[in-house]
Amino acid sequence: MTSTRPIDFEIIKEPWNKYQISDNSVLKTRTILKRIDRVMDGGKVSFTMDTQTLSVIYADPSLRGTPTNRKITEHDIMSSIEKSDLRYDTIGQEFNEYNLDDGTRIKIFTNVTSVSRTTLRDKRGDPVYGVKSASTIEVKPADHYKSSGK
Repeated sequence: MTSTRPIDFEIIKEPWNKYQISDNSVLKTRTILKRIDRVMDGGKVSFTMDTQTLSVIYADPSLRGTPTNRKITEHDIMSSIEKSDLRYDTIGQEFNEYNLDDGTRIKIFTNVTSVSRTTLRDKRGDPVYGVKSASTIEVKPADHYKSSGK
């Protein structure tokens, strides 16, 4: 029998990761943990997580243009790519860390996998980018902390 219940958690850190894009713009990303549920299936424990990754671009001023005067959809972004797979360098990147109510520690590492610039412009006239990322999750059960004294 499987049972699921929400778990309260404490944010230890949810840092911004920062990247220098080859077009002289700066990308900042941050993954936010919104909810976590513990899934019990017999003696097995797993977790489901609801996260959201935010991306903010500080575009190089030379890239500014006329704002796109309509709501921009995901489809618009995918069909308006001007430069795909832009090269970028990592300036700073850290794990997110959380403590669950039972002492379990969760770490989430979000890694940018691709950055593309579109022909679209936001309300300031800055280019709109498509950013893809993937997350790796590490779970350290409460027993680990009890036996190590942490």
